[in-house]
Amino acid sequence: MKVMTLNPPSRYARNVVRDLFYGCWCKGKRIASAEFPPTSLLYVASVLENEGHELAFLDAQAEGKNLEDVKKSVSKEQPEIIIIPTSTMSFVEDAMTLKDLKAVCGATTMAFGSHVTFQPEISLQHEGIDYIAMREPEYIIRDFINAYEEGEDYKKVKGIGYRENGRIVINPPYPFIENLDEMPFPNREYISDFVYFNPLVKKLPWTTALTSRGCPGRCNFCSSPNFYGKKLRMRSPENVVDEMEQIKEMGYNEIFYRDETFTASKKRTLKICDLIGERNLNISWICNARIGTVNKEIMMKMKEAGCHLIKFGVESGVQRILDNINKGIDVEMTRKTFKWANEIGMETHAHVMLGCIGETKETVEKTIEFVKEINPTTVTFGAFTPYPGTAVFEMVKERIPEIGDGSACDLSKLHTSGFYNYVFCDLTDKEIGNAVRRAYKKFYLRPSYIFKRLIMIRSLDEFRRVVSAGFNILSFSIGKD
Repeated sequence: MKVMTLNPPSRYARNVVRDLFYGCWCKGKRIASAEFPPTSLLYVASVLENEGHELAFLDAQAEGKNLEDVKKSVSKEQPEIIIIPTSTMSFVEDAMTLKDLKAVCGATTMAFGSHVTFQPEISLQHEGIDYIAMREPEYIIRDFINAYEEGEDYKKVKGIGYRENGRIVINPPYPFIENLDEMPFPNREYISDFVYFNPLVKKLPWTTALTSRGCPGRCNFCSSPNFYGKKLRMRSPENVVDEMEQIKEMGYNEIFYRDETFTASKKRTLKICDLIGERNLNISWICNARIGTVNKEIMMKMKEAGCHLIKFGVESGVQRILDNINKGIDVEMTRKTFKWANEIGMETHAHVMLGCIGETKETVEKTIEFVKEINPTTVTFGAFTPYPGTAVFEMVKERIPEIGDGSACDLSKLHTSGFYNYVFCDLTDKEIGNAVRRAYKKFYLRPSYIFKRLIMIRSLDEFRRVVSAGFNILSFSIGKD
């Protein structure tokens, strides 16, 4: 059975970061036009490949293909089933894309990701989508396709949804994968011809990896806990470094770890660092950490093991706002963490949201000033957005049913304006969008920051990427996105 795993193009953005299962995606100049390999799709493809299925892997974004180009590829490959990742902000156009592709070759279509997980019935009302795989998709899709090919009753597979005789059927959930070490490493040969642009990366070529699923946090704006389950599951340090070794052997020089909280276990973090040293792996890496999971000593150990940048969810510089969004961190600890990082020369990236629950014009300005104070190497500002699968979305929907399935907040406006934020804060959608752009200007257009960033550059290639990123951010901040 021939299967196509497709990272589809977007009608609204050249670069869409579709690499996370639970759908926390970004796009455009706001993130400096950064690109990421489609990690989630690689996992699905690798599991199917291990089952012996004939596979066509197409990253339309990396190849610069538009919808017409993809139609030509589908016509040539003639797959029997097409599988794509989707999320709330891309769902409507993804469903339209699948409808168009079905018309080309008559393939069965399947979508996985956050939107079909949290809005299964509404998702299956779109005729472009035949089947959905909810929550972790790899084994669901494996079992579905195996049964489909062998002539068994594939409609009994747990974790799927489908239409039958005019009604929508949602099967019981598939069990979570308890032992992540049993998963195959993603086959990066599918993407080995592409160099994805990312200004945070120091050494090329680079790739991404995922070492855990879930998060110890319970933020009310994040769908990860409901997508992955309440239990944080982590690969063993040995398994993580085994993959790192394989990645190095393939010729990659840097890894961008995409876990929500790579440092959730201090013991595991330190063991990974020890193993990197024991195996003499000369490879650099980036990871996400949660405030409170690292101290100065741990960051020093990480730096010695090749980590050059840590990304933190700062979100706000106002404690009341952090409490309102159930962030579970302390402003003072954030201040200390960035102070430690700056003291040891660890680069940092701060994620910040404006328009949070209880936000006012005053708290927005306090947050911008706070970010300037903690002095991260880079920062992204975005609009706090209610998504399906989160407590905030349910709160808004209870008051404003017109929010529907949330898909009206598509990639044409993602993180660049508010979306029903007036339900829980004092700012209009337009004011939030203006605040996001103003925050970029206030942080990045400081002469002191520009000088500091330029003297940190260590190569001509890095200079080109930083300058390109800078022009993208400047363009966004003045409203050209």
